[in-house]
Amino acid sequence: MARSKRYEFSKSIMREADARAGGRCEARGPLYGLGSGQRCNAPFKGGRKEFDHFPLPATMEDSDTLENCVVCCPDCHGYKTAKFDIPVQAKTKRVSDKHTGVVKAKGTLKGRPFGGFESNARDINQDLMEPDHDHQ
Repeated sequence: MARSKRYEFSKSIMREADARAGGRCEARGPLYGLGSGQRCNAPFKGGRKEFDHFPLPATMEDSDTLENCVVCCPDCHGYKTAKFDIPVQAKTKRVSDKHTGVVKAKGTLKGRPFGGFESNARDINQDLMEPDHDHQ
């Protein structure tokens, strides 16, 4: 399955969003682990900031706009990624797999163990290394 295309912010969009943020985290609300309507507003320590796609995910066309760019601290962005983005992506994949008939394997396959493979590989390699006296 091919990865979805990501629409990344241009440098000019990131500069504009950074100026709008005024050196402080723009993350707001429960999605970022904050109270309803609460803004993080933490100053960026050592200039560390991240540019998040919200409300449109990075895989949606036209998600690379200034209006969709949230400048946030690594803590807020990490929270949203772990608690929202990754679970949503996993559910999307599960639903897609179910729709296309891809299902999780049930249990392990029964059969002979692969024992002795190493010695067989050694024998084959040895045969390849020895000159073939019949074809000289």
